[in-house]
Amino acid sequence: MMGFNLIGLIFIPIYLLLPALLLYFIIKLAVKHAVQESREENRL
Repeated sequence: MMGFNLIGLIFIPIYLLLPALLLYFIIKLAVKHAVQESREENRL
């Protein structure tokens, strides 16, 4: 039972962090792209 808890403590944060990092990079790229587009159209 102790081994299972140890594996859980290692993998649960990874399991939660990966989607969060993925979302962060997707949002970052989307914002960067939007800023570039708005600069091209002289909105900023």
